[in-house]
Amino acid sequence: MRILLSTVFLLFSLFSFSQSSVTGVVSDENGVPLPGANVVIDGTSTGVSTDFDGNFEITVNQGQVLAISYIGYLTQYINISSQTNLNISLQLDNELDEVVVTALGFSVVRDQQGSTSSVVNTDDVIRSGETTVINALSGKASGVRVTKSNGDPGAGSTIKIRGANTIDGNVQPLIIVDGVPLDNTTSYAGGNSITGGRSSGVTQGSRLNDINSSDIESMQVLKGASAASLYGSRAANGVLVITTKKGQRGDAKITFKSSYSFDEVSERIPMQNTWGQGRSGVFGTNRAESWGDYIPDRAGGQDTYKSGAYFVADSGKTYYAIDDKNSKETFVDENWDSVIGTGNSLQNDLTISGGGDNSTYFFSLGHLEQDGIIKSSSYDRTTARLNYDATLNDKLTLSSKMSYTFTDTNRIQQSSNVSGLMLGLLRTPPDFDQRDYKGTYVSSSGEEFINRGRSYRREIGQSSNQSYVNPLWVTNEQTANSKVNRITVTPQITFKPVNNVSIVARGNLDVADDKRTYFFPIGDASGRAVGQLQEDVLDTRNTSFDLIGKANFQLSDEINLSATAGWSYNDRKYSRVSGNITGFLVNSKKQTTALNTSSEASTYENFKSFSRSNRGYGILNFDINDELFVNLSGTLEASSTISETFFYPAADLAWILTENTIQSNVISFAKLRGSWGQVGVQPAAHKFETLAEGGFGYSTYSDPLDSNLFGGGFRLDNNLGNPNLEPELKTEWEIGGDLRFFNDNLSLSFTYYDNIIEGILLDVTLSPSTGFSTQYGNYGEMTNNGIELDLGLNLIDKEDFGLSTAINWSTNENEVTDLYGTESINLSPGASVSSRAVVGYPLGVLYGTGSKTKSDGSFDLNSNGFPQITSSPEVLGDPNPDWRGGISFSMRYKKFRLNAVLEHSQGGDYSPRTLWVLRRFGTTQETADRTTLSQSLVNYAGKTIASGTTVRGKVHDFGGGPVLLDESWYRTGIGGGFGDNQAYNFSIEDATFTKLRDLSLSYVIDSPAIKSIGLNDIVLTATGRDLININKIDGVDPETNQYGVGAAEGLDYFTNPQTKGFLFSLTINY
Repeated sequence: MRILLSTVFLLFSLFSFSQSSVTGVVSDENGVPLPGANVVIDGTSTGVSTDFDGNFEITVNQGQVLAISYIGYLTQYINISSQTNLNISLQLDNELDEVVVTALGFSVVRDQQGSTSSVVNTDDVIRSGETTVINALSGKASGVRVTKSNGDPGAGSTIKIRGANTIDGNVQPLIIVDGVPLDNTTSYAGGNSITGGRSSGVTQGSRLNDINSSDIESMQVLKGASAASLYGSRAANGVLVITTKKGQRGDAKITFKSSYSFDEVSERIPMQNTWGQGRSGVFGTNRAESWGDYIPDRAGGQDTYKSGAYFVADSGKTYYAIDDKNSKETFVDENWDSVIGTGNSLQNDLTISGGGDNSTYFFSLGHLEQDGIIKSSSYDRTTARLNYDATLNDKLTLSSKMSYTFTDTNRIQQSSNVSGLMLGLLRTPPDFDQRDYKGTYVSSSGEEFINRGRSYRREIGQSSNQSYVNPLWVTNEQTANSKVNRITVTPQITFKPVNNVSIVARGNLDVADDKRTYFFPIGDASGRAVGQLQEDVLDTRNTSFDLIGKANFQLSDEINLSATAGWSYNDRKYSRVSGNITGFLVNSKKQTTALNTSSEASTYENFKSFSRSNRGYGILNFDINDELFVNLSGTLEASSTISETFFYPAADLAWILTENTIQSNVISFAKLRGSWGQVGVQPAAHKFETLAEGGFGYSTYSDPLDSNLFGGGFRLDNNLGNPNLEPELKTEWEIGGDLRFFNDNLSLSFTYYDNIIEGILLDVTLSPSTGFSTQYGNYGEMTNNGIELDLGLNLIDKEDFGLSTAINWSTNENEVTDLYGTESINLSPGASVSSRAVVGYPLGVLYGTGSKTKSDGSFDLNSNGFPQITSSPEVLGDPNPDWRGGISFSMRYKKFRLNAVLEHSQGGDYSPRTLWVLRRFGTTQETADRTTLSQSLVNYAGKTIASGTTVRGKVHDFGGGPVLLDESWYRTGIGGGFGDNQAYNFSIEDATFTKLRDLSLSYVIDSPAIKSIGLNDIVLTATGRDLININKIDGVDPETNQYGVGAAEGLDYFTNPQTKGFLFSLTINY
């Protein structure tokens, strides 16, 4: 299929055009080539674009005029007579300023804005080697933090702008694409709950991944409340504005790009291979841990076996229960390699752009096939886009943007999940070979049980419940598939009745259906050992309409006014239909409801959510003497989730000092700016009333009751409705400045911001006397403040050589100030170390039992010199970094291009509970030390180990003298394991990391031979992604987030690993 697609695309691309009779090169005033400059025969639609070295060829008749244009430069006109070669030098248009796109989709001059925004170079996004847009943003903008869930193909990621801005709601920024909101939800509903929900199950994707980065023209991050206030209760988390590409006038321009990547695991936990399965130094196949015998001391040779039951693997090999363990063979690497290897991806993109005097078009077709580093994990995406713009007459213009995306993903069970891959893999003893994972179990009486799973806790498949599923069973037998079809349509018509007035009518339809299938065959683990199948159909419908009027007025010789008034309507519908079958009557892998047709084995669930809002807004932009710019706005919003209307005001001011106040040969531009604004977070749907629920049960009785078994029924929900709900309200102010020096070759931007979020929406516990357990309401409060710095430096800009760099740095201080008397809000239910909201601390602090301390901070030790755990949980650490920074580097030399992005995150805490729990299981190198004691020591159990004894363990001093950390500390004590009886303060690690996000080298081929077949050029690029990853945690990437997309962070628990990769691409331009 890949070869076929590549062939089709390539044949599409090898259509050539006739040679031109006039050649030339377009450069700037310093002789630096300008790639992508437009060379058009004036008065016609015939034209070409320059290649990477500014070269062009065009057929033109004598007497015709060529118009040569480039963004930011003055257009030059050349009358053609007998010239055959032209050297054209374009001059900078000093009147043309950098523009950015607002939340409404309109272009404005950046220097005239008082609010803060960051522009992300789309070339950097495409070049990054990331298959998804979100991950490509890492390190490229100050105040923007991207946290990856894991390295699974298509996995979702969390974007946080200026820290956390809500507690229990959606933490993601509002995504605006071509002037309309784009749905970017990540749903963990339905079958994900079979294996534990968000804390386990599988990672889910972000819907922003549906966009092909090759279709993006520009990206801006709007950070401040004033820039986002027009969207009222949807923009408290900031706004990411994306504009897709438009067509260019002239003959069709075709680009074909093919990329192939190799991915590997980023980090691997060091595992031990010297201690066998068992406990207390004794081998035992019935033990979950690897605290058994010392493997080098074994006799060697073949194991001896018990007679009776046995297992015949599908490979034909027969296994018997072990009686005596003699073999010294270990399988750590073989087990790892059987499920984790080299991933790869192939992506092909074709774009066609062109148009005439009155219309332009942009068409793209893309296909991605990605196989993850975990075998059987995959992510396939097909995208198509058609953007069309037309000028109907001098008063009417029309545009239409349509896109289609299909994704097909197979995900891998992970985390706190006995059916998960990493849990089974990392707990497996080094002396167990997991590769024969499936076969037939034959009992001692001769009865056969086909399709049995074999794992280290079920060495001959003696139970249909594997306890911990063999990792190969996860990759080969389970299914966690998602198929998404998505269509977006954005039509727009603009009417200009007079020169200074325009009216825009813009609509949007965003429709997506997501069909998910979860399958666990008979022989899995826990409640899924009897077989379980679930299908979910998630349906999302978003409809919006905007009517916007804009007018420009000259109030006086020195004051100009631009006024905007608009009305917006948004309707969101979500539904999920789920069907589940548990307890298969047939041991089969066929995914069908016929596996068990009884009503008792089936459950059905239907969930729907509806919300609707509309808002009116107005904007006044004052331009005073081209020096002072004042922008005022206000939004009045009504929503179905609240009973009243709410007003969101905003103002920002920009004072350009270099217009009149500062005159300097060094300072080429200086601006002071400030802004203030309010935005909100809308309450969840259907929370203002007490609802009824069905499909409930009562499990506290000796004979549990399930309403579904008695014809169904309804009862009042446990959550009491709240008719007084209001949006969360974020009030933010910021001050800053933008400076440019030495003819704009050095730029510096700085911002300080401060915000308070009031009325945060939370579920709080009610008194039992109310008859309800919880109520949703405006019960929380939180603050943020921080600093953002951006530095740009254009070091060298010559014809054959260029060198530039950009640096961003930011810090954010967050504090939860009120939770309505609630001690804490758990953001990560189910974890022994949880991420929580606690009053007086930053959001997401790590929380769990720790070690008792004295007033001086030293440990309160027991009589044996060991720490003692606290009687109740406490704050253990803060996962929020002290600061983050990024450095980008760009260099060009003749036909070579070198680019790099480095990101550093300083400070913060992380709890890799994978490493902590593996202490109990004894499978990591950390627990493999073999020591001969030089003095008698006491272990955690209080036993004295005599001097000269060789033991498994290490010597440590907690402050009361040396003690022995052995099996009693790690397995049965407080130094490794589960539950709330652990000293989890020792699980906290420094989350500091440095990553080389991407490093790319490109070479442009534009030789005469290339041009002779009608091509502009060919670009070859090699990219490395996350090749350097420096951190302080053994084998775990601190960016990994067990709880996926959401507010919880700083946790890992057998989460699928992160990746690094190499990408090679070929781009053909016409």
